[in-house]
Amino acid sequence: MTRVTARIPAARGRVVGVSVMVRADDLPTGVSADVTDVQLTPGAAAVGVVPHPSDVADRHGVRQYRNGVVTRSDVVIALGNPDRASPTRIHVAASGEVRVGSFRFGRVDRSAIADGEAGTASQGWGRVPVVTERSDLFARVNITAPTHVIIEWADRF
Repeated sequence: MTRVTARIPAARGRVVGVSVMVRADDLPTGVSADVTDVQLTPGAAAVGVVPHPSDVADRHGVRQYRNGVVTRSDVVIALGNPDRASPTRIHVAASGEVRVGSFRFGRVDRSAIADGEAGTASQGWGRVPVVTERSDLFARVNITAPTHVIIEWADRF
């Protein structure tokens, strides 16, 4: 894997379009290079992972996982669509204040877990988000520093 970074200059601070060209030099005859994932992020630092499309596919009967790095307080969407409402288990890795939905982790130093199905948490209090029936999960994430969030649940039938 190769990470290429470059600053895109923008007039008046707004990018209206981006074109990406990938070029491979010095490949042996008969060898090809495939580009599978491209991630464009604001700022100089990489902010998360690029999921493979199969990672966000709905797979009935198995545990579902969605993860990413949240760089600012915002609403996150975890693609789901279970037949019945499914409680989630939330893992966070951070160094700062974290709230996911109405669950308040408080100050996290390294990592914390809240399990809605078991009704347990390593720290904090509140209601762990639920993926509602025939819907995706929408949860407001409030943070004071970039936070890696993993949301998992078991689809219910």
